Order: sequence, then C-alpha cells, then structure tokens
Amino acid sequence: MPLSRRQLLQAGIAGSAAVLVGTSAVSSARFPAPRWRGEDPFGLGVASGDPTPDGVVLWTRLAPDPLAPGGRGGMGWDPVTVEYEVAHDESFRKVVTRGTAVATRELAHSVHPEIHGLEPARWYFYRFRAGSAISPVGRTRTAPAPG
Repeated sequence: MPLSRRQLLQAGIAGSAAVLVGTSAVSSARFPAPRWRGEDPFGLGVASGDPTPDGVVLWTRLAPDPLAPGGRGGMGWDPVTVEYEVAHDESFRKVVTRGTAVATRELAHSVHPEIHGLEPARWYFYRFRAGSAISPVGRTRTAPAPG
C-alpha cells in the first residue's frame, strides 16, 4: 500500500526529530578523556578563524598519534568532552568565557566551538583541555565593529 503525502511528511518529521534529539543528547553529555599514555593529544595545535565583531571560531583536533594507521590520529572510537577557555590574558586570570564541546570520530575528534559575546577589535587568548591534558595557548582577535 503506497504512503499518502501526509504519512510521508509525518515520517520525515518524526525522523528529523529523532536525529535532533540524538544529536542534542550527545552534545550535552560528558564523555571522559582516555588516558593519554604520555602522548600529547593536542599535537596538531590549535587555531581560530572566522572573526566577527563579537566572536570567533576556535579549532583543535585530538590526535595523540597523528600519523597512526587508520586515520584516527591514535584516537579510539569513543567521543571525548573537550573544554575550552577564552581569556583577556595569557595566564587565564581573566577568563571571559568557557564551555565544552564533544569530539567525535565522525569529525576526526576535532571540535569547532563558535564563541560569541566578545568585544570588537580585541585580542583574546584561548586553550582547550581534555582530561588532564591542556593544549598550547592560542591568540585570536575579533573583527572591528561595523563602520
């Protein structure tokens, strides 16, 4: 028996809702970092880009062994919660925002948090943490205010 247009639309909406619920469950869950066995999971460093007057996009990828066979950078299959901090100073005494992102195998254990609420045309420092490992400190700048 063929599906009516209404049944097809209902099935599509239900499927979309299931995907969104699953995605939000993963993004809000806390996943522990594996033990790093002395290897730096931030060996590929950190980066930032896409500046706006009130924000930037930060980036890092967890890869304790970037050239490991299999293309996973030495990471397992499990997701890992990565914390980030943005501060006015390099010593992180004046943190302006912090948050978490989940590094999953689907994105090669990389994270790309979009940071908002910053001041225009200002330098900021940022870093990531996964378990007890802390990334190198990066420096970024927001775009000037319009006009």
